[in-house]
Amino acid sequence: RLQAEMVYQIAAAYGLDLKDPARKGEVLAIFGLALGGGRLLRTAGLGLLRNIPFAGAMIGSSSNAAIMYSVGYAACRFYEAKLDQNTSIDSEETLAEIAKQSDCYAETAIAQEAVMDQVLVHMILATHPEKSWEEILPELKNLNFSESSLESIGNNIKSPQPLDTLLDQLNRDFAIPLLAQCYRIAQKDRIITPEAARIMETIANKFDLDLNSIQSKVESQG
Repeated sequence: RLQAEMVYQIAAAYGLDLKDPARKGEVLAIFGLALGGGRLLRTAGLGLLRNIPFAGAMIGSSSNAAIMYSVGYAACRFYEAKLDQNTSIDSEETLAEIAKQSDCYAETAIAQEAVMDQVLVHMILATHPEKSWEEILPELKNLNFSESSLESIGNNIKSPQPLDTLLDQLNRDFAIPLLAQCYRIAQKDRIITPEAARIMETIANKFDLDLNSIQSKVESQG
């Protein structure tokens, strides 16, 4: 549902009428362009597409930043082509080019998510300094981590890469959902440790992000 709502917001940003019935079909088309290759879904550990008629059902409850950004990217490319008078959005060639561009972007998104997972290792260790991985894992599952993220975190939990090195590899766009996830982890027990606070401040300062604003949005989402 969240991804479908995002596509409608993008359509509105491009000046399209949200009451036009064509928007519903476009949502499905955009999901197909962004995820049709299947690699993004397999990498995220989400398995096969759900039976639909509704676009929101195409992604399970463990949807992640890589999928969100990839769908958004495909939506932008789709509506740019739709509004281009020299391009036919019904052309197979046009749709194939959008799918190709979206697939390339998905590669970047997957790589960024891998970096995010490794940064979260630092956050998890700072929040649960005395717990074993076996004790931490059930708590992360309750936060809707994808299976691939859990595997990546588990593989790095005993020997995390330096935080500064990881942040140098991160794109600012992906730093925003990363910081939000860090805060969800930190405040789960209603006690934010000094080390967890330091990590969040480091990320916020690195990418010039408003930590208080992100925290407020996370809290408003429950």
